Amino acid sequence: MAPVDLQALRSRLEATFLGRCVASFVEMQALDRSMVIASQAFTALIPLLILVSAVLPAASSTLVSDSIIRRFGLTGDAAASVQVVFAHSDTGSIGVLSLLLLFYSGVSLTRRLQRMYLTAWQLPALPGVRGPLNAALGLAALLIEVSLLYLVRSLVRMLPFDWVLAVPVSVAASLLLWTSIPWLLLDRRVAWQRLLPAGLLTGTCSSLYGVATSIYMPRLMETYSDRYGLFGVTVALVGWLLCISFIVVASTVVAAEFDRSPQPWARAVRQRLGIDDETTADGGAPMVPSTTPARPGRPGEED
Repeated sequence: MAPVDLQALRSRLEATFLGRCVASFVEMQALDRSMVIASQAFTALIPLLILVSAVLPAASSTLVSDSIIRRFGLTGDAAASVQVVFAHSDTGSIGVLSLLLLFYSGVSLTRRLQRMYLTAWQLPALPGVRGPLNAALGLAALLIEVSLLYLVRSLVRMLPFDWVLAVPVSVAASLLLWTSIPWLLLDRRVAWQRLLPAGLLTGTCSSLYGVATSIYMPRLMETYSDRYGLFGVTVALVGWLLCISFIVVASTVVAAEFDRSPQPWARAVRQRLGIDDETTADGGAPMVPSTTPARPGRPGEED
């Protein structure tokens, strides 16, 4: 094929919705962002779970480890390793410095997410303390909503035919989670209605991944635990967080491109969903999607 034909083919592909999504994914270095978010989530999540296990009363000392074992369907050495990692502390005392480090690690996670959302939606970071404050609010909302999601799933397991209700309930709860969190981290500059496609896509993909996790994760953690002991459990958890982070980043890229896509089918879907050009973020000027294949902006770039 002639070079001219290849160039024309490339131009046609870049003009399609899929091509725009791929170009945005590459431009914002989404794989690197997924790895950074996963590592930050690990440094925030594991200490938090250990803290929760330490402050729980002795009667509920195995709540954290039992929840992880039940979530991933672990048995044998893998289950024993998880119990060792999240063993209840006899002292139950937590230092102020530990709490400050844990809070800083959590805010760092939401700040990473905030920069990712800003880049995907082509918004500049706000000056002053408003951005970090919204990141702290996002952390609080994330912890509360994840706790509520865990509570809802626990209640569903007590119902008959819980396996039928598990996925729809999980998708609905994840929709709330992954719509409200970006809304806060984007400093409420994007109307929450416009974030519904991202929330629905993220919630659906993460719920389906949760089903897949219940199939392959037990064997993976058993294998890693047999080979590497406690370190193997850590590696498996990091891999799980990396997949979740990739789902969040990829879903955000696709939803942001859908929101500003000039193609007729995208406009028609937005109008049917009630998130067309007339939708506003704060009651002000309409948020008109770009009519040019602009790539994610640099203002929200991280690292």
